[in-house]
Amino acid sequence: MDILFKKLVDSTKPSIDISLVEELTSLYEHYGIEYKNSLTLNQVQKHLYENIQNNLVGNKLYRTHLFIIKDQLLLTHFIKSTSLQPYLGIIEIIIDAIRSNDHTPEQSIRQLVSLECEDKWRTALQSAWDLTVISPRKLEYNLQDLQRRYKRKFVVSNSAKILQNEGCEIAIENGRVVIDESQARRVANRIEADIRLLGGIEALRKLFEILKPCYNEKQGRYHLGRTFNSLMQAELPSIPVAYLLNLCVKYPRKQILVAIESSAQSWKRILKMSIALTSILDVETDNQFALWFHSTDTIIQFLQELAVYDSLFCPVQLRSSDVPKIIQGLFAWLSETTQQKLGWTPEQAAIIAENILKIGEAKLHPVTFQTRQLENLQLEIGKDEIDRILKIYSHDVSCVNSNFHIPQDISEIDPNNYFHHKPLIRLSKDEYLLTSSSICSPAFYEAIVSEIRVEVDKNINDKLGHKIEDFIKGEFSSRGIKFNFGEYGGTKKSGSDEIDILVEASDTLIFLEVKAKALIRSSKCGNDLNLLFDLSESLLKSQIQLNKHEISIRKNGYISFKNGYICELNDKDIARVSITLLDFGSFQDRTIFKFLENMLLGNFDSSNNLNTSEAKKLNKLNDKINEFKIQFKELIKLNSTWANHPFNNCWFLSVPQLLILLDNVTSSDDLKRELWRTRSRTTSSLDFYREYEYARQLAAAKDSM
Repeated sequence: MDILFKKLVDSTKPSIDISLVEELTSLYEHYGIEYKNSLTLNQVQKHLYENIQNNLVGNKLYRTHLFIIKDQLLLTHFIKSTSLQPYLGIIEIIIDAIRSNDHTPEQSIRQLVSLECEDKWRTALQSAWDLTVISPRKLEYNLQDLQRRYKRKFVVSNSAKILQNEGCEIAIENGRVVIDESQARRVANRIEADIRLLGGIEALRKLFEILKPCYNEKQGRYHLGRTFNSLMQAELPSIPVAYLLNLCVKYPRKQILVAIESSAQSWKRILKMSIALTSILDVETDNQFALWFHSTDTIIQFLQELAVYDSLFCPVQLRSSDVPKIIQGLFAWLSETTQQKLGWTPEQAAIIAENILKIGEAKLHPVTFQTRQLENLQLEIGKDEIDRILKIYSHDVSCVNSNFHIPQDISEIDPNNYFHHKPLIRLSKDEYLLTSSSICSPAFYEAIVSEIRVEVDKNINDKLGHKIEDFIKGEFSSRGIKFNFGEYGGTKKSGSDEIDILVEASDTLIFLEVKAKALIRSSKCGNDLNLLFDLSESLLKSQIQLNKHEISIRKNGYISFKNGYICELNDKDIARVSITLLDFGSFQDRTIFKFLENMLLGNFDSSNNLNTSEAKKLNKLNDKINEFKIQFKELIKLNSTWANHPFNNCWFLSVPQLLILLDNVTSSDDLKRELWRTRSRTTSSLDFYREYEYARQLAAAKDSM
């Protein structure tokens, strides 16, 4: 596509020269622009933009194809030193012209004519050439300026060159760097060889030493991910923490002493090669603006990049002190018969988890412990039960993440061997490794669910939704938060609706809808369909249910629960909170509501090479989108503020995030206050925990003034 574009540019020339630019009257006459009084160069530029738009509007190419051409030009220049101008200047003019109507949605241009429509493209390109005569700076070349403006592509290019020097053949396709899978595996094997020599435990120590400044003691977790400076620029490339972690745990042993080179040299090479291998995937944003502005034709790629970014740089974490209460809260309902079949109780599992995590408490590095350390604590749990629970919680040392080498392998790991499904690695008969308290904490829940699913109840996941609701209700009650829940309204024909949880603050009604759906591993790898389905079954589905509640109470002025309680609107604000059990990473930043905004603008095409199951799921997703659109129109009629700010009062949170909020809550009004802290400000880290801590720090600083 870029080759054809360059040929078209080369075959087109400007219709004016610089002498004509100096005489506006002649310029107006040249283009046939009518004028009466004042003449301006802006009017001429507007005319040329309109000419580009009129010639290129069509139904073959999406606007994203223009960005692909631009990225292809930059990467081939940075890596292969091909000519960049005038092609970059011309494509940027075309992009600016096509996007110039975006402030008016009904006039926005979404699709273009094919590059094969050469006459139309040449006419448009001539207008672009004319704009370079009017503004010659558009074709200037300055390498330092290019490196600054296109830092993301420059960093990717540097990583590609590092891989080239390692013997990899680099291709540039559709605006992305591509290396053959076999070559990527060869690079990964070299990284793993260094990790084996250094020893996985020593490599982890070095990794966590780097991360130490990122640790937030109050939240019991590392604040990882995107960081922007005062100029809204990010420091790239980043260390792929999650990728390195998944490699290091494959070799949970201490250093193999080799006299050839120092451990520092091995570690330096591990960092260099892992950064290069992950950087070429091109999912790191170089500035904040790239996270804020997306349209229907860019939102899918944006979502994919968020998913892959998290899988490379941000392992899922959980505050270790929350683990026991989550285990007890979600599994205490298991019957005595079930507990006998398992050979342990949820209370025992929670106690063992709590004491394991205490061993690793405040230690920002891997720790090992022996079974006898737990036995010596006199926990009133028999040795057999301790051994059974430790077996559930631990991987065999030889199986962890087997067959994982390159980032794309994450979805192919056997679930039984996936590191994040069990918190411990069994190093010997009685010795265990806890890699990191915060990073291993979510796996206590995963290990218990997997054991119950295999041993006694394969449908355990279907039962967890209500248990999550009960757990949240218990946490609310213990903090003095008043709430209601249950069925309301309905007729014999339509049936009734059900509110999971409704909290009444002084000036706000907070509706919470709980979904147990988790983000599956193929979604974390950026599989676009699975990612859409997961977001549909969690965020979209819950927001549709929440919209029903808002429509009902705005229509009637109240909601009458079947238990007899009546909740009146009384001009209160309404907040809609979707809750998942586990973290969805970047997707739980408020930026994700851009996804919902784009849902209001279109549907997904189900005609492209889908199997029957996928097509059925996509049709179901489109049905949800259509329902969402109908609700949107109805809500605008009921509340005009919905038109411009439909998701101002929406949150997408996990139970662990909610528990962090609840640290500072002792009433319903407190809950509203803490929710609102992240409503209107952001550092664009796409990390709820960082954003919330930052908001609290700002509030504390303001209060101290």
